Amino acid sequence: LEKISIHFPSTMAPKNELWIAVVKCLIHPHAWVKLTSSRILNIHITNLSPKALVPPEKGSPKSFLVAVPGSLYEIARNLCFQLNAEDSEQAETVTLLAIKSLTWIIDAMNDHPELCFKNDNEDMERLPTRDEENGGDSGRDPVLWLMKRLSNIAKARGYRRREAIFKCFAAFASCCDPSIILPHLELMIEPLNRTLTEISSKAEQSSSRRRSQVDADESELPKEVMQLLEEKCGTEAFLNALAAVKSKAREKRDKRKQDAAAEAVHNPQAAAQRKIRKQEHEKRRKKRRVEEQRAMRGAYAKKQRYHDTLL
Repeated sequence: LEKISIHFPSTMAPKNELWIAVVKCLIHPHAWVKLTSSRILNIHITNLSPKALVPPEKGSPKSFLVAVPGSLYEIARNLCFQLNAEDSEQAETVTLLAIKSLTWIIDAMNDHPELCFKNDNEDMERLPTRDEENGGDSGRDPVLWLMKRLSNIAKARGYRRREAIFKCFAAFASCCDPSIILPHLELMIEPLNRTLTEISSKAEQSSSRRRSQVDADESELPKEVMQLLEEKCGTEAFLNALAAVKSKAREKRDKRKQDAAAEAVHNPQAAAQRKIRKQEHEKRRKKRRVEEQRAMRGAYAKKQRYHDTLL
């Protein structure tokens, strides 16, 4: 199929059922199936222009993206599923293909949002609107949905997962029009700021030089992406969005403290259990940090002695 899509694209283009199967294979558990379907899809969409995707009324569709309504949304959802894989399951080749495809898809979503929906009457996953927070309703916005999905993925811990999302944001900043990025700037900055804050906190708690070097390496990509966003959207818009993100983070932190204090007064038993869980988590964190430092020094785990095995 990959060779056919490269050398005879016109032969494969009208095979809608075949393309639907390729889209489903994007989330196949087997690595080779996932990689091959990603390559086939990327070859297809990169030969199309997002702006000229919808043909004239009398013309025939150039792609299954037009002939099969809702397929653009399905592709974006499956590619997000790829990027949300655990660090042990992240594959660099698949990740890069997903980023390239999403960079094209976000342009297509912006130019032709109607292609993301099967029909007006069918129940689908409700996509957010740009005016939801203000109580308005301007219709479902697939670009906003995609930005929220990527932002939420980057909130979860995992260096390679976050790296994939930050590279995706960098691709958006490099290739997309500022009009696409500006309305969603806070969603992109939030996980970047969260990561830099976590790295800064770890650096303050650790006195190891090697740990500091690792933290510096991990913070390099988020800083570069934030610089790209500032250059793309302008310093004023970037600083306003960054200030809003930091303000919201501070409000959430203060609210958590207030809730914990109120719980200690109204429900002491639950507060005590929360404190015990926190202490156990802290013990595990310290143990994990010691093991990381031992590994960085090249030390090996203690071997089990012979007389211990006889007990």
